[in-house]
Amino acid sequence: SVHKFTNPKIPSIMNRNTLALLAVQASSLLTSTHALCDAECTTKDPTADFKIQYTGRCTPDTFNDKITNTETHECLVCLYNVDKAVSLTSIDSVVQSLCEDAYAADVFSYTDIARKGAQFDNEYYSGGGEWNYEVQTASGEDVLAYDASRVDDVYYYEAQRKVIEFPEHIESFNPHTGKVINGFEDLDGCDYNAAYCCFAQDRQANDNNGNCNTPYDYNCVDKDPADNANICYVDHTRSARSSHVDSGFSIFGDLKTGKENIEGPVHCHGFTWPDNALHQDNVYKGNLLFYVSMYDHMTQRGYVRNIPGSPMCACAENMAVVTRADCTQVQVDEKVTFRWTVADSSLEAVVYIDDIDYNACTGLDANNNLLERARKLEDIGALAEEKVTAIEEILVGSTAGKCNAAIETFLGTKNVSRID
Repeated sequence: SVHKFTNPKIPSIMNRNTLALLAVQASSLLTSTHALCDAECTTKDPTADFKIQYTGRCTPDTFNDKITNTETHECLVCLYNVDKAVSLTSIDSVVQSLCEDAYAADVFSYTDIARKGAQFDNEYYSGGGEWNYEVQTASGEDVLAYDASRVDDVYYYEAQRKVIEFPEHIESFNPHTGKVINGFEDLDGCDYNAAYCCFAQDRQANDNNGNCNTPYDYNCVDKDPADNANICYVDHTRSARSSHVDSGFSIFGDLKTGKENIEGPVHCHGFTWPDNALHQDNVYKGNLLFYVSMYDHMTQRGYVRNIPGSPMCACAENMAVVTRADCTQVQVDEKVTFRWTVADSSLEAVVYIDDIDYNACTGLDANNNLLERARKLEDIGALAEEKVTAIEEILVGSTAGKCNAAIETFLGTKNVSRID
């Protein structure tokens, strides 16, 4: 046999040498960071961990309002550049980047709401599936409050305290049809910064909304939601991936007689968000979608089902053209911490969400109105004019004749014209 001699002291010697080397490297790193930011960090010591905290949103405007010391600004810019190996010069750019990362760091997955899989989610937002089709029976089967109880859980435990992702796995909100709709190529996501739902049926009694009543077998068959909009037309090609209708269109007005509102009651409700990635309605647009579609309208009011040929809920450019839609926005209470950690020379922002409230939106000339909300965002420079113009072609207004005028314009694109 071969005997191998080992010296048990060698590992301990190597460990001591390794630790000494690491200590030297760490000391060198701290010295390097301190030296690099020594002139900038007159109010903070970059060789020690520190935090900057305040109550408010994680945005450059709020940061500058709460943290006014310009030396602190310069220190954070320098430390950020060391951490990320970049060369930013503006505290606004640093805070913007840190805050975007902070909101993205702790996001509730949309697939965890129903926990029934991507196909279920896609069918629900198209207007199909069990939550849309089923109605409670006299024997107590298919009770919405039981079948969709997960929605209430998510509302109470997640939707008021956490960012919910905007669901790119759902085709209604990531259609990529490639069509040019009102001047915008329909690419990934919602190109107009707006989305809404139009519900065609009420399936729940005793909630003071819609006209579904008990007993369900007799008084909740094909019942209606509260009417707040008129349907003008549906261009099926705009939502082929979600509605599974490749072509054609549906008209909901009578151009010969001038009659509108011929479709019966329909209820539309949506939300819009600014271009700024840190605006609360942009950060929490996944929350808004969940609240508007699943919580406020389905479980609280029983509103379900889609307009034929249109998704039940989708990006504005892929929805039925209607006169108007109600609107919701969020109000968020947050606490923010900017944290420098010496061990890994990292600078990060952490957002703690105290509460998220869902309110009727404020508009330019009217409240609780999706188009007016978009116009207000444009008025304050938060939403591009061309996007608002495009939304105006989808939400055409409630004044008599506007719906039929939109229909006639649309038919003209199909080479269909009026013969007087």
